[in-house]
Amino acid sequence: MFNKDVFKERIKKVQNDMKSFSRGKLDSAVEGKVIDSLSNIYLTMADKYVDAVENGINFPALTEIEDCPQEDRAYFALQNLLEKMELDFTQKLVNSFKHDVTNEVEVGKIQIAFLDHVRRSLHGARTH
Repeated sequence: MFNKDVFKERIKKVQNDMKSFSRGKLDSAVEGKVIDSLSNIYLTMADKYVDAVENGINFPALTEIEDCPQEDRAYFALQNLLEKMELDFTQKLVNSFKHDVTNEVEVGKIQIAFLDHVRRSLHGARTH
C-alpha cells in the first residue's frame, strides 16, 4: 500500500538535500528553481492521485491502471508519471549534449538526479 505522507516527506528531504549541496555548475538560484519545480510537481500529484483514488475520480492517469488494486493505483500513477518524465528529460539531455548547450546539460543532470531520488522515495513509500 502506498503511503502518501511518507512519500511527501521523502520528496521534501530530497528537495532540501539537493538544494543544500549545490553542484556549483549553475547559478544556485537556477538549480533551486529546477529542484523546487520538480518537487512541487510530485507533492501536488501525490495529493491529486491519492484524493482521486479515495473519491473515485477517474483521471486519465488512473484509468490507464484501473486493473491494479485500489490501494496501489496512486503509486502506479506516480510511477507512470516518473517514467514519462524520465524519458522526456533524457531525450532533452541527449539533445543538449548534441548541441553543446552547457546550461541545459546541467539542468538535465539535475532533473535526472532528482527523478532518481523520486523513484527511490516512491518505492520507499510503498509498504508490502
